[in-house]
Amino acid sequence: GFAELVQKCPDLPVQARADVEKIFGTSLHAREIVKQLLIFSRDACGQKTKANLNKMIQQGLTFLESRCFSEGINIKCVLCPHLPEIDADPAQISQVFVSLMVNAIQAMPQGGTISIRTRGERDKVLLIIEDTGVGMPEEVLQKIFTPFFTTKEVGIGTGLGLPVVHGIITAHGGSIKIDSKIGIGTKCTIKLPAGRSRTC
Repeated sequence: GFAELVQKCPDLPVQARADVEKIFGTSLHAREIVKQLLIFSRDACGQKTKANLNKMIQQGLTFLESRCFSEGINIKCVLCPHLPEIDADPAQISQVFVSLMVNAIQAMPQGGTISIRTRGERDKVLLIIEDTGVGMPEEVLQKIFTPFFTTKEVGIGTGLGLPVVHGIITAHGGSIKIDSKIGIGTKCTIKLPAGRSRTC
């Protein structure tokens, strides 16, 4: 707030204005990290409503398809046409999908394929995202849900992506499982409670 007030000063030196902008930007970044930590600790559950997972996936893909195309990544999407609705915060579930997709994209610097599937299974709705990327060794796989753990370069990742994903899924009464093999790829399976039982 004070940084915003300083920015309104008419005679602010150029260097001082640049420094204030850095303060302002860093403050916003810190705010986002705190929000992610709240989600991880399950103190911010969001507003749940009846939601269609397929629609959230299709909406998320509209933001990601061009990036995948430019990076030589093919998307294979098979969505169950009769998928039951789930009780969920659409914004948070969309965040989960986009976060997992970005991880998959970053794991394929030379291009590859991302497979996306949904299906109903008894009282669960499943989302499966599988890539043909570099994969992860077992020692990394054991730490992926640990806050601030990251294998990315400094400035690229905060180490909160997968812990936040885990927190969101858990807060929705679901589960997440990640399997990975070096040189083969990574498979992420999410299970969420369904509103009614149906299989695909």
